[in-house]
Amino acid sequence: MSWLLLGYDVESAEPDGGVTRQFIDALRRVHGELEAPGTLFLCGRTLENNADAVRATMADGLFEYGSHTYSHVRFKTLWQVNEEGETIHEGGSVAEIAREVDGANTVLREVLGVEPLGLTTPWGYYRGLGDRPDLLAVLHMAGIRYVRSWMRNDRDWVPVPLEVQPFFYEAQGFGDMLEIPMTGRHDCDWGNHLGFEPRRFGSVGEYAQYVAGQLDTVAENDWVFVNNQHDTTTVRWDPEMVLVRRLVERARELGMTVGLCGDYYEQRLRPREAQ
Repeated sequence: MSWLLLGYDVESAEPDGGVTRQFIDALRRVHGELEAPGTLFLCGRTLENNADAVRATMADGLFEYGSHTYSHVRFKTLWQVNEEGETIHEGGSVAEIAREVDGANTVLREVLGVEPLGLTTPWGYYRGLGDRPDLLAVLHMAGIRYVRSWMRNDRDWVPVPLEVQPFFYEAQGFGDMLEIPMTGRHDCDWGNHLGFEPRRFGSVGEYAQYVAGQLDTVAENDWVFVNNQHDTTTVRWDPEMVLVRRLVERARELGMTVGLCGDYYEQRLRPREAQ
């Protein structure tokens, strides 16, 4: 069975919360019209600044709530090589990351009354956290059971091939922790060329058609496609959420399941628990 998972990193650091509230208004409208579920991965500081707006989404019955750490500290150092050259982006210490994870969990618990099952790491990394069992231990101890951390290729850039699919971190000693990679395009570079391509797309609609076309390959192989957007980029470049609309439409045409990350995790875990 193929899946489309719609995830959002809600991370704006604006103290007045204007961008995040605009995003949430669009999110609720579009997901409500589509009757489509989605997962919000929230930075703790962003949730604190937008508590009422995020809390209101709970009435819609469409959303799941995960962590994006407290203040967006990187888990690993990146050596990023792209058309702009080579750049080093340093990661935090294990102790700092543990504080970030616990801090976000506390805010989610106090504001929304939820214990997050999933977490999106800031920035994302090549091979996810497969080489960092120490960080997997931090997450596991905090109750995290699925993570979206494999978002980059061997140049610490994108895209990640579609065939990189979810897997359990069994070799690292965490057989109940699932990696859900983000393959294909990301939204962080929309301002330059709508999605990390060697060509420029003329409009967000043209870009949406291109990305939705990748779902044909996903459906043919019973794969998972994870679309990730941010509150900041959505408000600036796709405020009507054209991409999400087109993805949901195409996924349903192909008979894909449009679901929550947590539901996908539970579906993958059940056979393992039965063994």
